[in-house]
Amino acid sequence: MKISTILDKIDERQLFVPAFQREYVWRRDDAKELLDSLIKDYPTGTMLTWETNQPPELKGPHQYNDQQGAVRILLDGQQRITTLYMLIKGAIPPYYTDADITHDTRGLHVNLETGELEDYSKQKMEADPRWQNITDVFQRNVRSRDIRDRLLAKGETVDHDREDRIDEKVRAIERILDRDFPEQTIPIKASISEAIDIFHKVNASGVALTEAELALAQISGYWPQARDLFKAKLATLANQG
Repeated sequence: MKISTILDKIDERQLFVPAFQREYVWRRDDAKELLDSLIKDYPTGTMLTWETNQPPELKGPHQYNDQQGAVRILLDGQQRITTLYMLIKGAIPPYYTDADITHDTRGLHVNLETGELEDYSKQKMEADPRWQNITDVFQRNVRSRDIRDRLLAKGETVDHDREDRIDEKVRAIERILDRDFPEQTIPIKASISEAIDIFHKVNASGVALTEAELALAQISGYWPQARDLFKAKLATLANQG
């Protein structure tokens, strides 16, 4: 499935994240590595979805109703998809709120000549037109010829090779929207128990989730309020020292 299609399906309420999934935990370095791989056309893994007309409790305010028919539930790939949503659209996906995002990866800047990815630095980037917010590039608000003109206005030399490098970086970022994210699917006949079991096996094979997070996923699949209740209790205990 194309990355642009995935993001559209999130906005169209066709692709959801289940409540039993952990929160968004990626940091800026994770986002940089993902974007660097996509720009260079490196493999970035797959996503696992479950098509069902009996979804579990969902993250966010949306309430499923039977008239929607079958929807896709994102079981693996949430961190990558959430990161791409924020960087491409410059917004928090609808299944989260600002308060849910501990590490906001938006605002990442790219050097459109070298391909470097860094957090914004006024001293380094303000007077250098090569540095652009990557969301602006995705939104096609950045044109290579405008960067060329600004470099020329600063008295720099911009030959054809340099202009081509900048143009290719812009196009490489824009092409990410058409990049295919391979999708593996769990059939619609699967039960929530089977879906959670697959989710557990997929994540247990790596190091991304702790045993506690895997256990909480199992609990939340049958007790949707568990995660929020646990978080509230932990906050209360922390406030009490």
